Amino acid sequence: MVKSKFPLGLLETFLFCLVVSRVFAVNSDEAQAAISRAESKMGLAHKSVLEAEKAGANVSSLLFKLNNGLMLLSRAHMQNRTGNFSEAVNFANQCFESLNGVEIEANKSRDSAVIERNQKMLISVVGLGFAVCAVLYVGVFGWRFFKGRYYKRVLKMKLGVQASDSR
Repeated sequence: MVKSKFPLGLLETFLFCLVVSRVFAVNSDEAQAAISRAESKMGLAHKSVLEAEKAGANVSSLLFKLNNGLMLLSRAHMQNRTGNFSEAVNFANQCFESLNGVEIEANKSRDSAVIERNQKMLISVVGLGFAVCAVLYVGVFGWRFFKGRYYKRVLKMKLGVQASDSR
């Protein structure tokens, strides 16, 4: 009796696995939807990082995250082409999750780079204004000083008339 239950239990387990795997299986449309969602997230993240880089922010860590997400997205595409739709959805979801926060971080980096650039520009303008004022001040008072010394030297000179040799 024990021997007859084992093959019957094994057969039931096998049939159960077949039914359950079909119930939780992922079809091509679901995989394509997950990949499309990951692609749109990648596009938005890439645009944000590009704007941050144009503003002068340091985006090296963000580029690393984008590269990681792109690698996961390419794996999702590869699994989708081979027909392994559940793995394609898995990689697409990993890509989507790896890009969470990239847009926010890129926007913060962009904003801080813009503020820093504006502060540097303000410091440069104020410094240039002080430099121009200093040059004008030194020029005017230097000219007065040397003009006064020149007049004093000229006035101390003795004028002498020389006899002309007109004989």
